[in-house]
Amino acid sequence: MRYNPLSYFFTRSQTNDDNMSDASGEQKLVDNTPDQEHSTPNEQEQPSEAKLEREMIVILHKLKNDPGSITTEDARRLSENTEAKDERSARIISAVESLAVANVEVHEKNPELGQVPHTSLLTVVRDLDAAVARSPEDVTPDVLRGAQSIVSKMQRAVGQHTAPQPELEPQLREAYARIEPKIEQGTVTKAEADHLHSLEARAHGHTEKGGLTAIAQSVVAKRERQLSLSSGSTNGRSRASSKSLTPQEQSRHDKETSLHKTEAAVKPKIEHGTVTQADTDVLRSQSLASTKRQQTLSDQSNASRVSQEEYERRKEHGKDFNSKMAELVMEPKAHKRENSQVAIETN
Repeated sequence: MRYNPLSYFFTRSQTNDDNMSDASGEQKLVDNTPDQEHSTPNEQEQPSEAKLEREMIVILHKLKNDPGSITTEDARRLSENTEAKDERSARIISAVESLAVANVEVHEKNPELGQVPHTSLLTVVRDLDAAVARSPEDVTPDVLRGAQSIVSKMQRAVGQHTAPQPELEPQLREAYARIEPKIEQGTVTKAEADHLHSLEARAHGHTEKGGLTAIAQSVVAKRERQLSLSSGSTNGRSRASSKSLTPQEQSRHDKETSLHKTEAAVKPKIEHGTVTQADTDVLRSQSLASTKRQQTLSDQSNASRVSQEEYERRKEHGKDFNSKMAELVMEPKAHKRENSQVAIETN
């Protein structure tokens, strides 16, 4: 059975004068009911029927003291949550509805007067909650499907594509605590940022714009861009260097690289005195080829793109290498002569 604030309102009047009874009874209820805007937190947590009773009395108070403030929402709530059991209550409901419509029309003609037509979704949700609490038997599969469809639309409106999972909230708080220091240090990884995004989306049904998850992803993206730019710059310089060489210069560059590698391989043998004749022949051949290339560069200096400084550097390198090669080549011969002399003296 639905609560009827109008019947409650009329039971408060005890005089023979109906008009005076209505006014005095209503005034007593209003005086004994604090304004909704100034209710305490405990009052705001009252059961749904208690809230509804107070809100209905506020509407009746508007009807008596400020009819121009009655809205279409007031009329809807009064009509949906009260029963017109007699002519008097039916007239009050009808009066509230008429005033609500009139106020909208007045406002359209003169925006400074009347009320803007507006329906608070939060009020509608509260009304639905109260209706279900009063009459749970009225909930049918069709009503449930309709409510679920509305919930899905509201989730999409606020960016929620999945239903929130509040049970994941403790895990999300732990993830926040672990990742926040890494964000400050700029060391958060892509895997960590992706995991936090997934966890927050499942816990809240969406991710907060500008929240910790968004900041983590921004840090990761910034670092990846920096690494990409650094790698691109290195590769670009390598490609540019390669493209700046002619086929002849590229061939010369490859041969000099081969010479340096051979030098590096033979150097330990030189230090330990284990160099072979084959090693000597290879190095001598490459040294002579290097000297010939240097002479060619000198003859073609005007046509070549190699700078004078590069030519001088290569020339000096060739001299040093030839000197080393001369020592390397002479040492085996000297050892051979010494060995021969020792053999003669022995004989």
